[in-house]
Amino acid sequence: MAILLSDLKVGMADKVQAGVIDTFIRESAILARLPFDDAVSPSSGSTMTYGYVQTKIPGQTGFRALNTEYTPSEATVEKKTVDLKILGGAFQIDRVIKAAEGLWDNMEYQITEKVKSAIGTFHNGLINGSSVSDALSFDGLSVMLTGTTSEYNAAVVIDISTAALLETNASAFYEALMKMVRKTGANAIFVNSDMAAKIETVARVLGYKTLSEDAFGRTITSLSNGVEIVDLGKRYTVADDVVTGKDIIDTVTRTVATVETTGLTDIFCAKYGVMDGLCGVTLTGNNAIETYLPDFTTPGAVKEGEVELVAACALKKTQSAGVLRNIKIS
Repeated sequence: MAILLSDLKVGMADKVQAGVIDTFIRESAILARLPFDDAVSPSSGSTMTYGYVQTKIPGQTGFRALNTEYTPSEATVEKKTVDLKILGGAFQIDRVIKAAEGLWDNMEYQITEKVKSAIGTFHNGLINGSSVSDALSFDGLSVMLTGTTSEYNAAVVIDISTAALLETNASAFYEALMKMVRKTGANAIFVNSDMAAKIETVARVLGYKTLSEDAFGRTITSLSNGVEIVDLGKRYTVADDVVTGKDIIDTVTRTVATVETTGLTDIFCAKYGVMDGLCGVTLTGNNAIETYLPDFTTPGAVKEGEVELVAACALKKTQSAGVLRNIKIS
């Protein structure tokens, strides 16, 4: 059945767990709206595989003359599987720190930070995940869409890197974007922060930008047809206490039509749906998100807590998602 993460909170007595789920929803426009198929029940104690049928080519019809037959054609489908993946993180708190924290709730702070990081990990998997290069991850949209009819502009560069070029190419860029959105029936487009600013500028110049608020009071920037612009932000890594942030949808150098071009990024879009769109997949029951709290009543000076999400993504119809490649923004 299809569920939203908000459905997991219904009737939940554990206020901490409900708060964790609420943070996932509040901090991620995608996880607030992405439906999940909670259909996976581990078999033999370890296998967490979700099987589904992906529509590749829809059924076709046409007219026929009397005494003639229709030209046969069949909808083309492909059997697909995806394995659920486990993502999250652990933190440690010394019992003395907990006892002396006063009004500051260090455990709540650590949990919230783990949730924010887990959201970045999920977003990164949604776009860049590759089970071939990283067996611990699920395949993301870039892998799913490469080489399909839903990969647009793969051999051309659209340059909106400067104010002058943006003005010159605004209509061509917006037309390419809207062609992809309309062909996929997308609810949302996924971009980095620089690309979001470019789209907002183009939409404002052309009169296609709208603003609204969601249930959390968050400002939602969307196109005039209601398609939400989602900035996926950055994913942070820490090495030797040095924090490095990298855009989940990065700006890169590529060779396009034999020319090496810098400052290129991509725009992804998707229609949410368990039956014919992009959906999340998770375990049966209310087991998608789990929080394990430190127990300070037992012996041991250092206590550990964890936040965990068990999930993957599935694309039920290749025409329900798309990627517009090679937009030059810098």
